[in-house]
Amino acid sequence: MKKRVFLFLLAAAFAALACGLAVAAPKDEIVVGTASDAKSLDPQMANDTSSSCALIQMYEPLFEFSPDKKLVGYLAESWKQLDPTTWEITLRKGVKFHNGDELTAEDAVFTLHRMTTPKAAAVKSYGANIDPEGLKVIDRYTFQVKSSAPMAGFLAYLNHSSSYIMNKKVVEAAGEDYGKEPIGTGPFKFVSALKGDHITFERFEDYWGEKPKFKTLKIRTIPETTSRVIELETGNIDIAYGLPTSDFKRLQEEGKVNVYNKPGLSITYMGFNTQTPPFDNPEVRKAITIAIDREAALDVVYQGLGRVPTSPLLPINNYFPEPVPVEYDPDKAKEMLDKAGVKDLAFTIYTNENKQRKDYAEVIQNMLSELDIKVEIQVLEWGTFLDQLKAGKLPVFMIGWSASDINPDPDAYIKAAMHSKFAGPSNRVWLKDAEVDELLDKGTVTPDGPERAEIYKRFCDRVNELNPWCYLAIADTLYGTNKALKGADNFYRGIINRLDGVYYE
Repeated sequence: MKKRVFLFLLAAAFAALACGLAVAAPKDEIVVGTASDAKSLDPQMANDTSSSCALIQMYEPLFEFSPDKKLVGYLAESWKQLDPTTWEITLRKGVKFHNGDELTAEDAVFTLHRMTTPKAAAVKSYGANIDPEGLKVIDRYTFQVKSSAPMAGFLAYLNHSSSYIMNKKVVEAAGEDYGKEPIGTGPFKFVSALKGDHITFERFEDYWGEKPKFKTLKIRTIPETTSRVIELETGNIDIAYGLPTSDFKRLQEEGKVNVYNKPGLSITYMGFNTQTPPFDNPEVRKAITIAIDREAALDVVYQGLGRVPTSPLLPINNYFPEPVPVEYDPDKAKEMLDKAGVKDLAFTIYTNENKQRKDYAEVIQNMLSELDIKVEIQVLEWGTFLDQLKAGKLPVFMIGWSASDINPDPDAYIKAAMHSKFAGPSNRVWLKDAEVDELLDKGTVTPDGPERAEIYKRFCDRVNELNPWCYLAIADTLYGTNKALKGADNFYRGIINRLDGVYYE
């Protein structure tokens, strides 16, 4: 009897030990909560942060930037410049696509050429840098690419998501349906997607680099910030992007999850469609801007975790101008509107579900009411919002302009947002100014040095004269993770981070 009891207890002990080991085993699924859905999983059909957050998990660029902003090879193993506009690039050998095909120069040439076609209208500004006639396959792993003009930062452009290398055979076979079953060379391969809900990826076992330590990655769309925070606190998600400042400070004090605060890579702004009266008048745009106490608004919306911009460039950009005092003068604003003949001003601010943008719209609504300016707020679904912007149908709107990488070259960051030839897809304010265009074109081709510095100084001054953006915030990037999750402390790209380096021990 005693022997049987002993054996029973021994078996129970082993069972308990086994259960304990199972609980303690590393998690094999990482779930991320983001504010909005990816618009497309075709890298040349979208140019928004939410899409880039998903794309970077399964695709890879030719070049990457290290945390200290140095350009390094990624799928490109080596490269050399043949003349002022021509580069020869050799790919890594043995890199496989998710369907088992090997990456070749033909795939790279196909991808870069597709950037120059109407199919890639969403990333038109990036494809405009490539001369389609200068793309040439040299051998299986080597090709040539030519820029449309001499460019100081041409190779840096090939880090953008629009140049993530795609499989020529698969894209051509899928045609218009390509984005439904995308494949790349990255550490995760696409499994499934439910619009507005989630995208699921799985570890790619034949990945050429170091494979993720977990099997499944799920990116969930959770528009409400409160819901994202609750999901993080209850352990339903492992990473929460876009934490609200109030919860950030509370979570920081409670210490039950990890929270991180990184320099922001995005300007939140209220944009004016510069072709729509009365916002086609720079004086009207300026008046509305200085009628808003933007420092106070920053304190309300972000509790001071950020800064009010005073130029269209980010602090990470080369030639970032010295900040100037933020102007707030409601009396002057009223005089400017009277002088412009604008009376009984009323307009709608359009935005998406992003909480901070909605909060800004409400703060601005209250501030402008003191000048008898009537403001309504309309919240649109993200995809609809982007489509309406592209069509030029939103006179005043709230959005952000983000750096999709840490490329310090200002040409790569701001040209698409301000040049007239990109009005609609990325120049969402439809700015069409000859001097701005000329300065941006000169900035593209001028080598780094004092002359280029002067170009971007004048560019910033000219944009501030025109006031197409009412600068609101460069908010700090706030995100949170499960207390036990490792590897998330070194994110340096806002929310557009590769997640193959995070893990549970």
